[in-house]
Amino acid sequence: MKKFVIVICIASLLLASCAQKKTAAAAEKITVIDQNNMEATLNGKPDRIVLTALPLPSIYALTGEPIEKLVGMHPGATSAIKNSVMGAMYPALLNVPSNFINGVDINIEELMKLKPDVVMYWAEYTNQYELLKSAGIPAVGVKTQGDGDVIVTMGSWLAIMGEMFGKSKKVDAVLGYGRSLQKDILSKIEGIPDGDKPKVLYIFNHSSEEISVSGNKFYGGTWIENTGGINAAREIQGHAIVNMEQIYKWNPDIILITTFTETMPEDLYENKIRGQNWSNVAAVKNKKVFKEPLGVYRWFPPSGDAPLMSMWMANHMQPGIFNYDMQKEIKEYYKRFYQYDLTDEQVEGILTANTEAAKGANFGGKQ
Repeated sequence: MKKFVIVICIASLLLASCAQKKTAAAAEKITVIDQNNMEATLNGKPDRIVLTALPLPSIYALTGEPIEKLVGMHPGATSAIKNSVMGAMYPALLNVPSNFINGVDINIEELMKLKPDVVMYWAEYTNQYELLKSAGIPAVGVKTQGDGDVIVTMGSWLAIMGEMFGKSKKVDAVLGYGRSLQKDILSKIEGIPDGDKPKVLYIFNHSSEEISVSGNKFYGGTWIENTGGINAAREIQGHAIVNMEQIYKWNPDIILITTFTETMPEDLYENKIRGQNWSNVAAVKNKKVFKEPLGVYRWFPPSGDAPLMSMWMANHMQPGIFNYDMQKEIKEYYKRFYQYDLTDEQVEGILTANTEAAKGANFGGKQ
């Protein structure tokens, strides 16, 4: 009889324990409102994460979450990682699958093999949302915020990740640094007359067949305006394809080139691009064509290095006002926010991006 009572008690305790675990699991559910104003419910803090928006792996790195939780990402992000310091910082990312997506098209069967707890995607691609929803995968969409303001956009994405991972304090530290720096730069360029600002053209994608530039309310234009320049292509909304005749009319003082394209400054200096003559453009004549850096990601769109881009841009836009020591600033930033000690060679690699990093990045969609 005593044995029977003991068995009943043990069974009761086990049932109670299971009930408590189920209650705790239910309490762990996390609800996130994404930037399409859609609700995603996660079964607790995600352990298997897929990121289809290209810049997101670098933003994720700032949260302090284990990098091994990333189980899938876009091949355009992979090409940047393989050709940047991020591959050395997080070697596990070099083998993360990317075969489940081609451009903007998701192969749901391949994605399901990754068993994701959540997929973060470009919110503009509602077809991806519908596909993920039908497969029962929590989907969190992100968009560019603040009319192309990268610091604002980075902040909004980090805030969402902070909700998912419970990392608000670390996220707040990064955001506070970026916002404080931006505020300082804006205060110093306030009141500069347009006549003292360089006219700047930001080349987004480039080849012998096509020249795409950054206009108003797009990343390049906002970078220029927020650091003391005038966007030569500000009459354009977003980004658009232009011809050489238009560039001759603008005649920019400075040309910036993204790491989404393989074009390098010397290609313009030496007129290597078939069918294009850059020799009479002021920026080319005065050797003021610059390739943007590549750190944990390309510096043109939102990335974990966005505050560093603010300094790099300010140095080029208003060298009479700003003189950030980029080698020093980059080392300190990586130590503080990534807990990583860069070598001098790695810093030089960040500031002199190579052409290989562009591969897989230009697919006609969001970057």
